[in-house]
Order: sequence, then structure tokens, then C-alpha cells
Amino acid sequence: MQEIELLSPARNSEIGIAAIDCGADSVYIAAPKYGARAQAGNSFEDIARLCSYAHKFRAKIYLTLNTILYENELKEAQDYLWEAYRNGIDAIIVQDLALLKMDRPPIPLFASTQTDIRTPEKAALLEKLGFDRLILARELSLKQIREIRKATTIPLESFAHGALCVCYSGQCYLSQHITRRSANRGECAQMCRSEYNLLDQDGNILARKTPLLSLKDMNRCSRLEDLIDAGVTSFKIEGRLKNISYVKNIVSLYDRALNKIIAEKNKGGEKFRRSSLGRSRIDFTPDAEKTFNRGYTDYFLDGKRSDWKSRDAAKGMGEYIGTVTQIKGGGKSFTSFTYEGDKALHNSDGICFAGEGRVISGNRANKVNGKTVELFTKDIEFKKSDSIYRNFDSEFEKSLEYTKPRIIDIPISVTPKKDSIKIKAVLSDKEREFSFPINGDEAVSPDKAKDLIKRQLGKTSLQFSFTVKDLDGEKVWFYRTSGLNAIRAELAEKLSQIVEEKHEKERNILNKKTEIKDLEALASKAFKDGGGSYLRNCSNSLSKSIYQELGIKDIQPSYEQEPPKEAILMRCKYCIRYQIGMCKKESKDILRLYLKNGNNTLSLEFDCSKCEMLVLPVE
Repeated sequence: MQEIELLSPARNSEIGIAAIDCGADSVYIAAPKYGARAQAGNSFEDIARLCSYAHKFRAKIYLTLNTILYENELKEAQDYLWEAYRNGIDAIIVQDLALLKMDRPPIPLFASTQTDIRTPEKAALLEKLGFDRLILARELSLKQIREIRKATTIPLESFAHGALCVCYSGQCYLSQHITRRSANRGECAQMCRSEYNLLDQDGNILARKTPLLSLKDMNRCSRLEDLIDAGVTSFKIEGRLKNISYVKNIVSLYDRALNKIIAEKNKGGEKFRRSSLGRSRIDFTPDAEKTFNRGYTDYFLDGKRSDWKSRDAAKGMGEYIGTVTQIKGGGKSFTSFTYEGDKALHNSDGICFAGEGRVISGNRANKVNGKTVELFTKDIEFKKSDSIYRNFDSEFEKSLEYTKPRIIDIPISVTPKKDSIKIKAVLSDKEREFSFPINGDEAVSPDKAKDLIKRQLGKTSLQFSFTVKDLDGEKVWFYRTSGLNAIRAELAEKLSQIVEEKHEKERNILNKKTEIKDLEALASKAFKDGGGSYLRNCSNSLSKSIYQELGIKDIQPSYEQEPPKEAILMRCKYCIRYQIGMCKKESKDILRLYLKNGNNTLSLEFDCSKCEMLVLPVE
């Protein structure tokens, strides 16, 4: 039976619990330090609370320890491994190979997408080094994923939804170059979302003040089955800095999609199941358009380029509503307008306007009456025929405020006796039998006695919702309501203990040993794009020793420690020349373009043999 996992981000434990209630099988979260989102740190006390809740449903919690580490941080990082294990963490997401050399508890290590997994050779090497899961680069096609699947045996995780980095993850040095804030240290300044002028070799401006490096967000909800067929078993939602409504909405969307796919695939027999127990009980209809996004793309899955650039602003414009048909004017601080479109606006909705050649701006709707909207318009410009977008749906946000706790449905068979009740309960497709002492009297009214048993035992206790499927026995016995309630509560306690004990047993696996033997040939193929260069992100003695044992010579310090003059700041699958209609892959023309933002100028080179764009510094 193949388990399928939906993996959610969590900025904090509250969001993590909400994710599990909305259908996530697992959650990734950061400790106080060393996570690739420095602003999303959490105490181990909060992480322990999240783990405790998750494990009730066999859901898992992964710790992001996915920055590169400096020498003076190795001891603390190792202490974090043990602290994470003691507090219930199920696996560690890792960028720095140093963790493979550390004394660590019996806890799996996942190779982060920051390790730049793009080839079968790199994937196979990381598996042999001891990683238990590979988190693939976002840029891969289905064909490339299938090739990696053939070359490896451990689970593959793929991003399914959320923000896209324009550069291959783990290979971006633009933020460090401009702001001294390293993406590999969790402090990315997101320079790719900034506005740039695009210049040709002669200084002619081809585009003005637009976020040319900003990509749309990923949305692969309609491609999940393709990814499953290619070998992916874990589907990751990006967004550890996102709010709770984003997580609730997007997790619920993908939860429904995966359940539908699994149900369809299992029609010929049970082949797939979700990796956790229970079901969500949401009262809203998830909608990706109602959550922050920069427009959507499924990216390079089919091995073809398309329009990947975000809109004229790297902001979330929201869902399209319609166009302005008339501006009625108003007071000094507000304006009324009418619009044309199928969707209804509400009071307090967030609205923004987009018009050709103008900065996108907007505000909250003060009052809505049909197709007429009164809007506070201080510092806002809009015109007739402008497009209207809603980036905050007040009614939808209200529907997200309360989420019912997750529940595990348990069918039970009940055999009543004079001095006991026997119950058979199905948990994880396995039937378990229990016996509970209780004193009963022969029922005067058998039908009423049966109804009482079904009603009192068929309720919710803890995380379980019981349903009496069968009620057998030679005689019908009448029991006190309090006794039946006590049995139901005790049954829930026993089942909860079974779930948590099984989870803890599975968590305590033996570590894979890091065996660096006869891997030199594989390593030379995996690192053929730079040998021991700064691209290895080697920033401490432990990771350096691994590269040396793999036969990689002349290991350079990380870019953050000693930035080389000839460094490539970004290598991208995205190409600005293609985006603006200047693709010359078949030509020998070596046209160079430039990006300029204030005092910062970047050079764009194009490796057409690999269909990649390179961003380099200009001194």
C-alpha cells in the first residue's frame, strides 16, 4: 500500500494544528534558529505541543534545519537534533551535509530542495550518503522526476503550491550580493521581487520599472495524479511566512483533490492511502483564487516554457472581479464607482485596480450596494475601464475563522452481555477487540435498550467518532447511560494509546549510516557543474570532510564567507529573453542584457545549450 502525504507549512504551532485539522498529513516548522525562513522561528515548547496534537492522527512534524552552518554553530545544531527528537519531531529537513557527520538521534534526515536536486546522479548520491527522503527542485519536468525515481529507492517530495524562486534553490546569491542577507542562511531579501529596468548592450531601455525576476506562484492541484504516476509521494505547500487563512484554504483544497484521486485509483483495489488518520470537517469551499497569489502556473512539468512572469506588480492582486464602468465621484476622502462583472463585492473587501502603465493601488470597500461601491480613495488612482481585483474577501475570511477539529471515524461492532460489553473496532484497516465490565439488566423494552446502546456508544470521544455498525447478542441488556459513556471514553483512550504507541515505535528507527565508499565516480557526475566551487555551499569542516572523502578537491568556502569575483549570482530555468519574445536559442548571437535597480546593475547571460539564464554582478 503506497502512502500519499500532504505536507503543510506552519509559521507557528497554532497554524500547524489548523493545517492538520484541514487535512494535512504532515507539517514542517522551524526551531528558534537555522531554518531557511529566519522570521518563522519557534520555541521547542511550542513544537512539542504541535507534535503531541499531530501524533494523535499519525500525522508527522518535520523540523526545518536547512541553512548552511558555520563552524561555531555545529555544536548548537547538533544539540537541536537531540532537542527536536526529545520533543517529538519525526524528521529533519537538511541543507548542510555536516549533519550527516554529527552524533544524532534515531531520526530521519530529508535532503532539502536547498541541496539542489535536479539530476538522477545527485539524487542517487544523496540517497547513498544516508538521506531518507529527497525534496526535488521545483524546476523539474515529469520526465526528469521519472528519471530520478528510477535512480533512487527512497521517497520523493515535490512542491505543489506556493511562491516560486526564480533561481535554483540553494544556488541563489543575489540577496547576499546586494544586501549581505543570505538566502542560504534564511535571510533572503527577495531581490527577485524588486522592480528593474531592462537594458540592451547599448543602454537602450527595453522595459521600465517592472519585477522582471518575479515569477507567478505554483499551482499543481490539477496535476497531482501526474506527479503520483511519476513517483512523487509527498506534496509540499510552500509558505512558512503565510497566515493561517492561507494554510487553511490551500491545505483544504489539496486535501480534497488527493482524496478524490486516491478514491478513483483504488476502484480496482486498495493501492493508495493517506499517510495519516482521520478527516477534516471544514465548513467552507476552498478556492485558490481567494488566497494571496501572483497569478498561477504549473511551471515546467510538461517540459515546456510558458508565461511564468508574475503580473506587473509582485504583489497578490487576487481574483478578477470585473471592470470599472462609471466613476461617480464623492467627498474628499471617498469615491463611488460602478462596475461590470459576475462576482459580487462585499463591505470591507480589499479591492485593487490595474490599468495600463500605472502603479497598482487599492483599498478596502467602505460600502457596497449591488454594483455600486464606495471606496476610501486617499492616495489611490483609478480610471474608467480599469480592471478590478479582490485581494481580500471579507465573507470568505469569516468562513475560515473557525475550523472543527479533525476526527477519526471508527466503525464498531458491539456484543452486549450481562456483566460486560465486547467491542470490535476497526482502526487503520485492522480490527481490534476489547472487553469492558458493566452490569446490565435484562431489557424490558429491547428496542429502546438497543437504541440507547447505539446512541451512547455512537458518539465522539477525544479524536474518534464512533458508529455502531453491528449490535449482536442472545439477549438485549439495559445499561445505565453513565456506564455506556464511560465505556466509550475508555475505548477512545485505548485507541488513542494504540495510535501514539505505534507512531512512537515507527519514529524510533535506526539511523542510516553515512557510508562514503566507492562513491567518487557518482560524485564526479553529481557535481560536474563546478567541482569544489562555492556552489557546494561548504561553510564548515564537517561538510568539507564529506566532499573531500567523495574525491572533490579544492573545496572553496561558501559565497557568504568569501564571495568569488566571477560568481554566478543566479542560474535560472526562467529566461527574460524568452519572456519578452527575444529567444534566440537557434542563433549564435550572444546578446547580453542588463537589469538596473538604483545603483545595482546586473548582467544577464544566456546558456542556450541548457536553456538557462545566468545573472551576474556588474562592478
